[in-house]
Amino acid sequence: MHRCALLLLSLCVLERPDGRDPPSRAPTRTSSLFELRADLGAPRPETRRAAVRSLAALGTREAYAALLAALADRDGSVASEAQVRAAAPPEPRALVELFGPLGLRSREPGAAERAAEALGRSHLPVPCELLERALRSADPPVARLLCWSVERLAPAQRLAGERAPLAERLMQLCDAREPPEVRGAALLALRYLDTRAADERTEAAASAREPALRCAAALAARAWSEIPATRLGARLAADPDAGVRAGAIELLARTTGRDAALALVERLEREERARLRWRILSHLRALSGEDHAFDAARWREWARTRAGAVATGDARGGPVGDTRVALAGLPLTSDRVAFLIDLSGSMWGTRVAGRTRKEIVDAELARALATLPRSARFNVIPYATEAFPWERALQAADPGTLRRAAADFARCQQSGRGNLWAAVEAACSDPDLDAVVVLTDGVPTGGPHGDFDLLQALLLERNRFRNVAFDLILVDAPRTKVLAWTAFAAATGGRTTSVALATLAEKGAREPRRGG
Repeated sequence: MHRCALLLLSLCVLERPDGRDPPSRAPTRTSSLFELRADLGAPRPETRRAAVRSLAALGTREAYAALLAALADRDGSVASEAQVRAAAPPEPRALVELFGPLGLRSREPGAAERAAEALGRSHLPVPCELLERALRSADPPVARLLCWSVERLAPAQRLAGERAPLAERLMQLCDAREPPEVRGAALLALRYLDTRAADERTEAAASAREPALRCAAALAARAWSEIPATRLGARLAADPDAGVRAGAIELLARTTGRDAALALVERLEREERARLRWRILSHLRALSGEDHAFDAARWREWARTRAGAVATGDARGGPVGDTRVALAGLPLTSDRVAFLIDLSGSMWGTRVAGRTRKEIVDAELARALATLPRSARFNVIPYATEAFPWERALQAADPGTLRRAAADFARCQQSGRGNLWAAVEAACSDPDLDAVVVLTDGVPTGGPHGDFDLLQALLLERNRFRNVAFDLILVDAPRTKVLAWTAFAAATGGRTTSVALATLAEKGAREPRRGG
């Protein structure tokens, strides 16, 4: 018998890692496997998505293999449903299907990437041998997601078999001429398999030419002890790239000693980017329980007398952001910002005081743009089924440009399903960007990633080598979505505010629109 088959058979006797019985897999409908396979080709996405769910509920290896075909579905909601269900094979032997022609070896667009990500959420142990073999031939996007899966599986104790060959493959990826995001992902996975090798490569990544690798180094160093972490954080805090400096600031904020505090103060004094200055101030407030605004001398005095770790758990002492510049009441912290505006169906269907949500947002955006400082650079990216960037790159905030942006957005009539993923990709294609402000109802309905939790996880993974802050303005959003987006924004160094459409309309009626 083949070696891999033996390995998979051996996994059949392993208990679930959490010690609990497998979840019930009673079918949700009585359709046969033949009928459900036929439903995967139905014209309506809702029918195909229901078929994926029912195939998962059947709980057989044959049904599991059938649902993997939907990883290549043209509709993001169907493919995402299959991606979520793919993480729960009914038995260890079925796991091999994820490595096969419907999974990692699929030639259909996006299917291999979905299979690579799903492995990281597997509730069954995944053989290191199969992961190492998959990494040998994986394209860069698939390799990046496979590394992320290793990074999630290892601490959860869901890697099976000999780890050394897999660690060696990760080292080779770190050292190869791969895209920097792949090398960074390999470095972060390697930490769990070979700490010494990862530490050596973290030092090398911190000196790499590519900002993404330097961002990865700042992430990897979070596992280091205080002295080396502080030393690396202070060094990267002076990096020419704003995303790398953002990562270094987070590293120093987690290294709560005196030298780290002094390094934060030094960065506060020298930092030119508004978003990073506000972020440092927020950390200093939380570490000290005090507020000295942007007075570096007073913060330095506090840091020099710092005896040990102090954390208040909040950022008391004043607002975060320039209260003179706000969108829908949320003060802006960035002067390199893209405004992502959700133009999905709800933007047009809801009316308050005779105005649509779009008309109310037109006025809010115009007010926010008119107050941007002239040193700022900005873009406006409406999105529906696709993203519709106003410009390809950030623009200078001169009066004429600001008026043109507001007028062009007011004329925008696009509608469809809310494809936040496309809007984020369009925004982040500009290397000068350090923050996005998203105005949305909080329920994305379009794009390639139709599952809400999966979309958030993939956005965080994509962002960790850029460190763009996400600020979210949630208009009439469900409470559960507000809580989820709040946690998401905090993970990026951003913030969330929740507002009612009626409140925006009332505010707009009170405040006349200002010119640029």
